[in-house]
Amino acid sequence: MKKLLCVLFVSGIFLNVLYAQEFSVSGEFKTGVLLENEKIGNKTKNNGRMHNSDGDSGGGEGRARINMHLAINNVGLKARFQQEDFETASPFWDYAYAYADIFSSQLRISAGLLGNSPWGTGGKWLNQELETFHFGGGLVGIRFEYMPSFLDGLNIGFVLNQPDQRIMKDPAKQKFGELLQESVIGIAYEHEYFAAQASFRLDSDMDAYESKNSEGSRLAYRIEEKALNTIVNGMSICMNGYFYGIGANFNQPTFMDNWLYFVYDNPNFIANLDILFGLYETNQNVIFPVCIQYQALEFYPGFYYKFFNDFLQVGMRFGLGMEFGKGVTYKDSFYRFYMIEPQIKMNIGSNSYVSLVYNFTDSFISSQGDKSLKHSLNLRAVYTF
Repeated sequence: MKKLLCVLFVSGIFLNVLYAQEFSVSGEFKTGVLLENEKIGNKTKNNGRMHNSDGDSGGGEGRARINMHLAINNVGLKARFQQEDFETASPFWDYAYAYADIFSSQLRISAGLLGNSPWGTGGKWLNQELETFHFGGGLVGIRFEYMPSFLDGLNIGFVLNQPDQRIMKDPAKQKFGELLQESVIGIAYEHEYFAAQASFRLDSDMDAYESKNSEGSRLAYRIEEKALNTIVNGMSICMNGYFYGIGANFNQPTFMDNWLYFVYDNPNFIANLDILFGLYETNQNVIFPVCIQYQALEFYPGFYYKFFNDFLQVGMRFGLGMEFGKGVTYKDSFYRFYMIEPQIKMNIGSNSYVSLVYNFTDSFISSQGDKSLKHSLNLRAVYTF
């Protein structure tokens, strides 16, 4: 009987997929081989490992990701299944939730393991969604999105979900008011000439059970202009940011990252400039024995030529990071790090590439002036579908 029920259940899913209005599967596979030489003081170490150092490869070895979307009339399922750390962690669902559109598709209700937020930062260096854990991974909850017909492009709503720390109070002792205090409020608006979105996560004592310290609220935003491209083809500017620990207790860390992106992409070359302004603060206590209070300013300009109808890209990226304040990594230097990174990239079709990247980084890694001189060679392979 159990086998029969299983067969009927799987058959039902198959028939729904077969007659669905929309069923799509997409994803990516990325990995690489890294050879690295690092000198710290008089000690030199060499290592080689599987690694993709493009800044968006999960645990570092690479990433295997599959996105799925099933839509039947006004209901659907969205899920992302991925593997990031190939040495220790198991594959996991980044998000997996069902949704329903009602009231002429003006209201969307989503429930499950949330992600794919309409109000996240969604950026090259920064990708934060507040209905997830601060350090990644989805949270179970219910999301309400209101998209009024009288103003096309507007999306406002809120999320009720579990606390965003893994250690929390006994669920039997949690109060409904505390659950409401873990809500996320979000707004997004997309126009022909610009787009903006922001979200704010409240915080309660539900996840301060062990440490007795509230982590504070969180804020994420993204602002993107679309008008420059109508004047200068290929030009775009975007800004996003993330604030952690707003209103936190004295012993909790707080920080913010703000990124500004300039991109000019034409048929012959790509020029870009990424700028970070960050502020970081932890007070000295049992958990954080060292007081860290500083501001960071980082610049990453890059320039890449295109050859043979963009089959080949050759260029270089630079990086310079500076710190200001009482807790700087090394107070006697105007920089914390600088790096040089030439790259040769071969595009194979429109959805895959292979690249060879050399990187040299000179950085201070402690307040005592310990210095790291690092050379690396990274062969990357990426396939998307």
